[in-house]
Amino acid sequence: MTLPDSLTLALLDQLPEAIAVVDARVEGLPIVLANQGLLQMRARSREEIVRAGLAGLLGDGAGGARTAEVAAVIARGEPLAVRVAIEGARGPMSAEIRFEPLRDAAGVVTHFVCFHSQLPGAPPREAEQPTRPPLPREDRLTGLRHIEYFHELFRRDFAIAQREGRALTVFLADIDALGLYNDTFGRQAGDSVIRRVGRALSSALRRASDLVARVEGGRFVGFSVGMDAAQARRHGETLAARVRELHMHHPHSPVAKIVTVSIGAGHLVPAPQSSPEQLLKSAQRALDKAREGGRNRVAIDE
Repeated sequence: MTLPDSLTLALLDQLPEAIAVVDARVEGLPIVLANQGLLQMRARSREEIVRAGLAGLLGDGAGGARTAEVAAVIARGEPLAVRVAIEGARGPMSAEIRFEPLRDAAGVVTHFVCFHSQLPGAPPREAEQPTRPPLPREDRLTGLRHIEYFHELFRRDFAIAQREGRALTVFLADIDALGLYNDTFGRQAGDSVIRRVGRALSSALRRASDLVARVEGGRFVGFSVGMDAAQARRHGETLAARVRELHMHHPHSPVAKIVTVSIGAGHLVPAPQSSPEQLLKSAQRALDKAREGGRNRVAIDE
């Protein structure tokens, strides 16, 4: 396939959805096509969008971590979806970009089509009136996703996984004996532990499809798309290890003399009758099992 051409562009300009095409064969992943829908969403000219390239499409700086992460997935020829904060026609907005590969006659991936969708909670259009205040995006203590916003995105991704037959894993992590830590060092020190654990968990869940939030206190929730059960268990072990590697002294913990976490993982390929709540309950059962088994361990419920 040779892109762009005038007929392709004319056809894509008629579509309401915002679309870009990235050339997967060229270093730097240049944008070779941006349709009218994308120009309207971004309020930028076609030339500006093409010149900004993949980093501009993601709202990332040159050499940014998000761009490098997406580029690595594109290099493997895999589809993916990412959430981005961008400057839209009406100001800052949140959007999802789905990257879908295009293949030539030999089956080789040559380009990626990027479909943009405005996410719930983004600024409404003039003709729409918000029915509720916008959801807070970040947890004030940790800077992770706010739990209400997390649940909104989780329900959305659950429906996508359900439709596409992709596996979902939910991780619940609980800081072991946090109350004893607070009793020993004070609440302010306990908050510092919560922040550091949150950063450690977030650093281990860094794929484009991953999300992490703080539920309350020292409990966290995260989810990831596309893992099988064995990968989910290994990833849970990685999460627990990242926290232990912080070596935060916890002299009165009944588990270890450092801060640890118990982790429960719920894993499934959502059936048509499945619900997001079922997967969350599955992760809770696994967390209960990890705590009852002595804490500082990982359990999985399938």
